Amino acid sequence: MSDDDAIKTKDVDGVEHAAEDFAYVPDAEKPSTWKLPIFDTHHIGGALAAMTSDYRGHRVEIPEEDRDAVLRRILDRKAELEEGR
Repeated sequence: MSDDDAIKTKDVDGVEHAAEDFAYVPDAEKPSTWKLPIFDTHHIGGALAAMTSDYRGHRVEIPEEDRDAVLRRILDRKAELEEGR
C-alpha cells in the first residue's frame, strides 16, 4: 500500500482520528482542513460551542453554506454517543 492509499488521519490529543471523527471535512485527502473533532462528548461540547458562539476566543471558520450541515452532523454524533451509554 502506498502512502497515497493509506487512510488519512489527524492527531487530536495524541490519538490519530479518521475523517469521520470530524464534523467538517472539506477535503478528505488533506487532514489539515478537518475541523471540529466529534469523537467523544467532550469534543462535541467544544464543537457546539465553536459553532454557536466564540469558543476560546474564536468562532470556527466554516463557510456559511456548510454551517447547517456541520451542525446537523455534530448533533447526530451526539445522539449516537448518547444512545451508546
